[in-house]
Amino acid sequence: MTTFPPQTTAAADPGTALRVELLLARAATAARSGDLGPALEILTGTDAGELTDHPDVFDLRARIHSQRGEWDAAERCWDGVLRVRPGDESAMAGKTRIRRLRGGGAAWRGWYPARPFLAAAVAAAAVVTAAALLITAGGGEPDGADGPAAALAEAEAAQKARQEVQVQQHRDARDGAARRAARLKALAEDLRGSGVTVTRHQDSVEVIFNEGLFLRAAELTGAGARQLDRLGKRLPDREDVHIKVLGHIAKVPGAPTHGGAYTSMQRAVTAAGRLSSASGRPMTDFDTASAEQRDAPHKDDARNRTVTLLLTVDS
Repeated sequence: MTTFPPQTTAAADPGTALRVELLLARAATAARSGDLGPALEILTGTDAGELTDHPDVFDLRARIHSQRGEWDAAERCWDGVLRVRPGDESAMAGKTRIRRLRGGGAAWRGWYPARPFLAAAVAAAAVVTAAALLITAGGGEPDGADGPAAALAEAEAAQKARQEVQVQQHRDARDGAARRAARLKALAEDLRGSGVTVTRHQDSVEVIFNEGLFLRAAELTGAGARQLDRLGKRLPDREDVHIKVLGHIAKVPGAPTHGGAYTSMQRAVTAAGRLSSASGRPMTDFDTASAEQRDAPHKDDARNRTVTLLLTVDS
């Protein structure tokens, strides 16, 4: 989930500063919940120029527009930041990224320029404290619908909303980790069989072949080909299971101990092709790479003419 933390910048007077804080808190809470349209309406739905023209409001608007793919609007908002804060690094980085995208660069993928924000709990406490101070400074000022008491209540509600979002995010992360662990355990059980050693790690399942698969270079032995075929038939045909094939080589005296090798890369590609045919999964489902020589799975050279597999799952 994309995080939209409210930013705090000192304003001309405590009242304006508090109103900016509250506006940002409400919009950030909506944006974190995925309600990007309502978040923009909160930021633009006031006639108070000291709020709508505030650089922090422009900055959050730019981030939300970029999440929606509205680059022209995002760029205009970052221009609004730069009018008040010339040289602002976040705004300049955002405009640079947009120019790259328009030039055919990488996809946006929910990217946001970094900016130092206060922790959510600290920011929430600061908003409530500022509201309390404003009431104290009012010295008995009448409380209307838009008065200090209402501002304090709104600040407390914003703080509670942020805390609820944090609790839900923690719960989602915990549940996702539990689901991933259960699926990795089931995947490891499915892949166990003769000729392989299957180990479940915290974030992956590793498959090591007990005997070498290759005679020389990328030439499979008969037994190696049959072993890959057997394992390929047990590979799940699911898009949320990702397979990486790492090629290994026997250690050669005087050769580098790290950096990979052409032969090990050839072996990874050859093994991936065999697994693809046996499993019915397209070759593009297999990520191939040359393993570091120092990461060879066995102590003897013959068995290190092989590949290992690393399987991961989405949460």
